[in-house]
Amino acid sequence: MPHGPSRRSLLTAAGLGAAGVLGPSGGAARAAGAGHGPVPGPDARQLTFASPRLTPYVDELPVPPVLVGDRTLAMAPAAHRFHRDLGVARTWSYGGQPYLGPTIEAQSGVPLSLTFSNGFEGHLFAADVDPALQGASELDRTRPRTTVHLHGSVTPPEADGHPEDTFRPGGRMTYRHPNDQPAGHLWYHDHAMGITRLNAVAGLAGQYLLRDRFDTGAAGNPLGLPGGEFEVPLTLADRRFGDDGSLVFRTSRAVPQGHWEGGMFGDTMTVNGVVSPYLRVARGFYRLRVLNASNARAYRLFFSDRMPFWVVGADGGLLDAPARTTSVRISPGERLDLVVDFGSLAAGEHVDLTNDQQESPAVVAATGVTPTTDIVRFTGTGLPGFRTPPPDVLRGGPGLPAPLPAPPSPTAPRRVVTLTPARVPGYPPAGMTMDNLLYGQGPVIAPRQGTTEVWEFVNVSPQAHPMHLHLVHMRLLDRQRLDVGAYVRANPRPAAGTPWRPSPDAHLLGTAQPPLPWETGFKDTVACPPATVTRVLVRFPTADELGFDPDAAFTALDGMSLQGYVWHCHILDHEDDCMMARYRLTV
Repeated sequence: MPHGPSRRSLLTAAGLGAAGVLGPSGGAARAAGAGHGPVPGPDARQLTFASPRLTPYVDELPVPPVLVGDRTLAMAPAAHRFHRDLGVARTWSYGGQPYLGPTIEAQSGVPLSLTFSNGFEGHLFAADVDPALQGASELDRTRPRTTVHLHGSVTPPEADGHPEDTFRPGGRMTYRHPNDQPAGHLWYHDHAMGITRLNAVAGLAGQYLLRDRFDTGAAGNPLGLPGGEFEVPLTLADRRFGDDGSLVFRTSRAVPQGHWEGGMFGDTMTVNGVVSPYLRVARGFYRLRVLNASNARAYRLFFSDRMPFWVVGADGGLLDAPARTTSVRISPGERLDLVVDFGSLAAGEHVDLTNDQQESPAVVAATGVTPTTDIVRFTGTGLPGFRTPPPDVLRGGPGLPAPLPAPPSPTAPRRVVTLTPARVPGYPPAGMTMDNLLYGQGPVIAPRQGTTEVWEFVNVSPQAHPMHLHLVHMRLLDRQRLDVGAYVRANPRPAAGTPWRPSPDAHLLGTAQPPLPWETGFKDTVACPPATVTRVLVRFPTADELGFDPDAAFTALDGMSLQGYVWHCHILDHEDDCMMARYRLTV
């Protein structure tokens, strides 16, 4: 496959490729009942393909069906109405759903086989395919590739949904997942190289809940958490719509169609595939399984009345104890496990989950993007619900899972990873790379099995990057500010394609800040703010521990020989262009 530089777009030069998704939040959200959906100003309408103005909270939140056991799921065209005032849109989905996919529920230690078939008849966003991106081609317009990655899973390499192990319409693939890991909140989504961002917006994402004898999901579970009807999945995704109700992938009018934009930012919020829906809730506690399935947008979530709630888990499962807070931030690819008390809501009263996460000045200047404030409304029924508050301890007590282990000591040298704006000769000086390399350039990172490494993500770009490693889980150690100007002046960057990983030690500012309470557990996706060094601890398991060889070579459906896994930024637009690399676990 090609490894040369991919094309940069006009919008990249304008700054969207350098969007500050993890910049400081700002601006107050509208009070409950005052929101009226996206209201782009004149500048936004001139700059972007703005959605029609839609009234929020008029459609009920759909709850996806739950599937258990080995399954065959068709990936196929579908049709869906995202809002009562929009027409029916053409969509993609898994398993016959109108949009997105069903929730798959599996048991820890019980293997599960999932077979997916590709039944597409041309790409939903055929005109938006950029064949200049690595892995993409003109053929993706008429015969789009797919692959399915189970995000957060400990899975053999041939079942990981490798971005180069794809299949076209008429093909199918079976993924066998051991599920030999603790209960956790996973999700499955498309990972086809060069068109992931398009396939995801079309509808290829779904939640995957891994259960065990403690976290059963049923009423009366040993953890004492809300279960059954009081556990609700919330898949957050910002989208854009045409006046006829169709999905619109493009963000900026400055970018010619068919060119990579650098970041798809929607101006309208969807939850479980519906624009700013409402959910009727009983008086009591609910467990909300929140997934950020957006391409590029992060959220700072809070309730319109500023009521407190509890974070009980994140990507890799439960925390040791609930973390009480009034707001929480979630980046693309991350998951949050929340417990919320709606006991004070009388019949007809409501409270809104909202967002005030501002994008960076670069994004605002290029697109006029503003926060998607209207997330979901919870309206009281007055009926009695689950009345038990979250326990003080979730791990380590009698009848509970073991506490989170202490982070192990590193057994290998630290690994410095730079997150850098691209500098490709002949292209605008924007976009992003890792270690100054494009996909396929430089040596493949090859940690040894059984070792523990500290990875330092040195973000010298003006944008936050949620970094995701396949197969393994991370423990966030700390974050520390960086004098980017001094760092770059002391370490001039070579031309793109030459590895660049200078130590940041001489240019650190202030003191290292510990992870937030809900970041203390196992993570597979970690937010790395700009001008910051983010340190994580990663233990790379052995084949004996895994029950399979993580370095076994396998043959893709197209006959290509592949080996190992990938790691990448989970801004899908970045993943499709430059910010992804292979890695192997060697002996």
